[in-house]
Amino acid sequence: MRQQKKLIPLMISLIISFFMNTEIFAGAGRTGAQILNLGGGTRAASLGDAFSAIEGDVISTFWNPSGLSGLKETQTILSYTDYKDLFGDASEGLYYALFAGASHFEDAGTIGVSLQVQGQGTIQVTTDSPEVLREEHLGTNWALSLSYADQLSEGLAAGISGKIIRQRLAQYGGRAYAIDFGIQYNFPSAPLPIRVAATIQNWGTRIKFKDENQSDPLPRVFRSGAAITLLNVEYHKLRFVADLTAEIDKLREDDEKGVEVFLEQNPNMTRSQLMSERGVGLHALEWRHLHKSFGVEYSLGKLIFLRAGYKKEPGINLPGFSDHLTYGLGFRVYFGQLDYAQIPGGGPYNKRLNVVALKFIF
Repeated sequence: MRQQKKLIPLMISLIISFFMNTEIFAGAGRTGAQILNLGGGTRAASLGDAFSAIEGDVISTFWNPSGLSGLKETQTILSYTDYKDLFGDASEGLYYALFAGASHFEDAGTIGVSLQVQGQGTIQVTTDSPEVLREEHLGTNWALSLSYADQLSEGLAAGISGKIIRQRLAQYGGRAYAIDFGIQYNFPSAPLPIRVAATIQNWGTRIKFKDENQSDPLPRVFRSGAAITLLNVEYHKLRFVADLTAEIDKLREDDEKGVEVFLEQNPNMTRSQLMSERGVGLHALEWRHLHKSFGVEYSLGKLIFLRAGYKKEPGINLPGFSDHLTYGLGFRVYFGQLDYAQIPGGGPYNKRLNVVALKFIF
């Protein structure tokens, strides 16, 4: 009965989120608050961002809040990524930092909090001549979230997060509110331990800078994933994880006049084909529009962790197979854990990024 009662506020919160002040379409391109797309945690980064089905880690708050239900203790994490090596002097002041903490309360579930901070760097202000008049800071974006998760029944966990997002655009600032909702389920009779997951993230209001005409939708996504334990004997554990992510910010086509003009100019294309090409509505779930993430993690006695992953995103054509690879490792000593990952960073020189995180487990 206690578990059934917990389901009620979770479902009410989910329903309320669908009635928040939000538009259900977005323009091609096409969203704001890109801080929400920067991910969370070095462990997830080294696994190619395949993390929606992993439980018991504080960084689940960034990927699927229901994963927090697996915590049996208190965890905190600090992570920092510097982008100055990607673009040279032009990237001075560009960084991404995050903090997250979560604690389990017996018979009450798990509560977590997280803060993401993105530095946007500076620009040089000039006139008609190349002389620099001044340097102007582009401001800092941040996102603050509060999460709750618990087991609803044997094998079934659910979680929800509420977010406040603040974005700077020159001298203007915009604010938005969003909700994440996710579930995870363990198959009790599978030949190998398998956990599946599904989550909707960033369902909320638009970020308004001056008025409705100068606003951006949030990068709303649907994630589904699985985690399979391939080996778990004595001190050795090997796990395979996979995620598919669909961008569902564009649930319908908002530029009907533009669609009509395009179809007139391209008589060989049907409306359905055009919507498929743009990934509108259910077409966002087509294989070519999905983000594909895969990873493997090996742990030795819960002290040493080796990780590798592969990530492919639609519309991003990297030159080689290695440009999609991620990898990293972790070391745990007493209540502290240091994690490292190297991931594709992009930029004009296609450099890789080094990401470091420090976790504490109490």
